[in-house]
This record gives sequence, structure tokens and C-alpha cells, in this order.
Amino acid sequence: MNRKLRSAMLLALCLCVSLSARAQIFPDKPVHLIVGAGAGSFPDQVARRLAESLSEQWGQPIVIDNRPGAGGIAAMGGFAKAPADGYTLALATMSQLVFNPHLFQGLPYDVLRDVQPVGTVRSGSMMIVAHPGFSARSLGDLVSIAQRKPGDIDFAVPANGSPPHVVLGMLMAITHTSFSVVPYKTGADAVVQVASGQVPLFIDAVPILAGLVQSGKLRALAVTGRTRVTQFPDVRTVAEQGYPGFNGEALMGLVARPGTPDAALKRLSTGLANAVNSDALRQFFESSGARAQTTTPEEFAALIRNDSDHWGRVIRDMHLVLDH
Repeated sequence: MNRKLRSAMLLALCLCVSLSARAQIFPDKPVHLIVGAGAGSFPDQVARRLAESLSEQWGQPIVIDNRPGAGGIAAMGGFAKAPADGYTLALATMSQLVFNPHLFQGLPYDVLRDVQPVGTVRSGSMMIVAHPGFSARSLGDLVSIAQRKPGDIDFAVPANGSPPHVVLGMLMAITHTSFSVVPYKTGADAVVQVASGQVPLFIDAVPILAGLVQSGKLRALAVTGRTRVTQFPDVRTVAEQGYPGFNGEALMGLVARPGTPDAALKRLSTGLANAVNSDALRQFFESSGARAQTTTPEEFAALIRNDSDHWGRVIRDMHLVLDH
């Protein structure tokens, strides 16, 4: 009996040592990274740069799984069915983590139930631009014109319920203005119409607009973030132009599945911070009008909760409800 007991205890000890060693060497096989956007998109570019850095750190391939469409809903729905082992991750956007739960009913995922925050990656401003033929030269000019013509001026947004649309909603509320919002399927579709003069105003992420602003085909009136954008140091923030505290930045971050082992989550968090703080990632974000942002899993979870409370109120005030 003593021999059997000793053998059982030895076997249990070996299993514990084996499991502990396996947790310490996470990952020991390829990691899949789901991206709710197509190849070549800005989220895809971010994901591929992250994947390159993480792969170098861990010595394992990071497989990019592009699942575009439906505001990232399909991507997150698939992610929510993945095992909670750290080997399936998602690069999640503000829409997926914050806006969609307030915009849609019957989502195939629940942020609180299905998402374990790992850390933020970047935060980026949006830019308000006008066709050069439009008379506004600043946000103040735009507000004055809009207040004289409530609801008469067309303002393009990438899509109904997109972050630029919701930020525009907050801007209209704060400035006491009303525009005729013109939603497009994508930012690329909208920017063509604005650059050609079909629609006078547009709001979208800086990377979409940077080239046209630099070439003079569009005029930048303001950026929506906390600080000015490195690429456009002369373009003032909304806050600087008379609306203190205004902040319309869009975050992006890495998430895993709840129940991911603590050791794996720690490796994920450390690896992500190393990647985001690298010169290559920081320079890439600066060149695209964004800023690198790193947080712990706990800090990222708090950001999601706070942003959900804030933007949920904005969306409700806009009476914005969508079908998916």
C-alpha cells in the first residue's frame, strides 16, 4: 500500500511539474489572432506588426485570421467560441468593445462574459475635414455656419454607428448644432465624395484623411483627441477651439478569452507591452496619426467600463439603434 501511495504521489507531483512547466513556456504552439477587418486595412496593419514582434519574442508563429464585415460582429462572435487557453486572441476595436453592445440587440458575443482584456495597443484621434470650396476655416467657423443653417449642411460619416458617427453626435450636442448626416458603407467611399465636392464635410480616422489633407484636396478643421496629431501640429483639437474636455479618441486593444490561465495572461500582457513600446510600433502609430498606449489587463478592463458608460449615454441621446 505504501508503495502504491508513493507511486500515486510521485505521479501527481510529475503532473503538477509538467503543467507548471507548460504554463511557464506559453506559448508552445502557434497563436491565432482574429482581426475584424480585411487584409490591408489599418487594423490589419496593426495586427501584422504586433504579430511580428510577438513572434520574435515567443519563437512561435502568430497566424492572422481576417474576418471582415458587420462592424466586427462576426469576428467577435467567432472569437467568443474559442477555447480559453490564450491561443486564440482578437485585436478588438472601440466599435466591438464599446459601441456595438449599445447599438445592436442580439449580439453573438457579450463583452463582459466573453472577453478577457489583455492590454490596449493604441488610441487615435479623428479629424474633421472640409472640401476646400466650403467656407469654414476652423471649427468656430463651422459651428457659426451650422447654427445659422440647422440641419441643412451635409456631413459624411463612414457608416451608421461607426466611431466617427458617434463622435460627431457628441460634437453636435456640445456645440448645439445639427447636420444632415450622410452615412457611407466605408470611409473610402465617403472620402471620394468629399474630395470631389459632392459632400462638404467629413469625419474619420487620421490615416484615411492624411494624404488628402497634405495634398490640399481637403482642409483640416480640427482633431478630436486629447492632443494634437504629430503629423499635423498646426491642426488644433476640438478642446482647444472652445470646448474644454472634449475627447473623441478610438482605442484598440488585445483580448483573450475569460478563463485563460494566469501564467499565459501574464505572458500575453508582457509581450504586448514590449511590442507596443518598441520603436517600430511607436513610429508606425505616430506616422498614422495615432499614439501607442499600453495598459495592464485591469486598466484595460476599467477603460472599457468607463468608455461604455460614457459612449452609451451619447448613443442613447442620439436615439441610434441598428440591425446587424
